Amino acid sequence: MEGATDVNESGSRSSKTFKPKKNIPEGSHQYELLKHAEATLGSGNLRMAVMLPEGEDLNEWVAVNTVDFFNQINMLYGTITDFCTEESCPVMSAGPKYEYHWADGTNIKKPIKCSAPKYIDYLMTWVQDQ
Repeated sequence: MEGATDVNESGSRSSKTFKPKKNIPEGSHQYELLKHAEATLGSGNLRMAVMLPEGEDLNEWVAVNTVDFFNQINMLYGTITDFCTEESCPVMSAGPKYEYHWADGTNIKKPIKCSAPKYIDYLMTWVQDQ
């Protein structure tokens, strides 16, 4: 996935900046797979929606759906960025019993405690780099 990001004085990506969607060129084979996925998701039949279309490459099917999932998550997160700030969400957690610390195994080897927006920033950047 490609895209530019804004970098602030501390060298990290601005949490107010969204990563652009990776556009799949209209008319391409990947575009047709994405349209097939969208059509089957609307059918109400989940088994059919995730089933590999006949004659298609499994890796390409997974890749197209992964990119689409990333774009959907990115848009969803974009709707809450004004409400989940460094101040209002100082810890990435799942309720009072679970706290998430970030480590990517490369740049940050030892898990670090960070705010929810920073955690999501690290996560989305890591996924985009994959």
